[in-house]
Amino acid sequence: MKTILVCNQKGGVGKSLVADEIAFSFERSGIPVSFYDLDAQGGTLHRTQEADGAEVAVVDTPGALQEALSEWLREADVVVIPTRTTSRDIEPLMRMRKAVFKHSRAKIVYVMNGWNRFKASRDFMEWFEGLAGDQTVVTLPQSEAFVQAGAAGVSVVEFDRRGKAARATRAMVDTVREAAGFPRE
Repeated sequence: MKTILVCNQKGGVGKSLVADEIAFSFERSGIPVSFYDLDAQGGTLHRTQEADGAEVAVVDTPGALQEALSEWLREADVVVIPTRTTSRDIEPLMRMRKAVFKHSRAKIVYVMNGWNRFKASRDFMEWFEGLAGDQTVVTLPQSEAFVQAGAAGVSVVEFDRRGKAARATRAMVDTVREAAGFPRE
């Protein structure tokens, strides 16, 4: 079984959203997925559930550094690090990167959540792409569709199939799936 760990020590960066969308993708493909919501805030649409014959586990972590983080990182096959594209997210992102590099050999996928066309987002992306080098970076746009899909209890892909948020989400989940050794959706 492959383990996809979604983590960032900072809250409000979209960990639960990203974990849900990854799990929804495997469900749409008929691939058995276990889901673990370790975040006491309970922001996911999925509940913790171990699926019989699961081929993949998606783990949503708390928005704070935990003692167990090093163990979770060692067990992960893919580490997904969502972040917002603001100056306030730089320091927590750098601490998260340091923890991943110290405790894991997993493939890393960075998700720039809430990306928009404004200067602050563009500057953040330019800075981070220089830092990330050949590591994988994907973006999710700032979009009301995510909020509406969450309120409806469904994936943004099912909520607004042709919308910008759905297209970006499909690209993000395909990138994560490929990193974990699964075919694109």
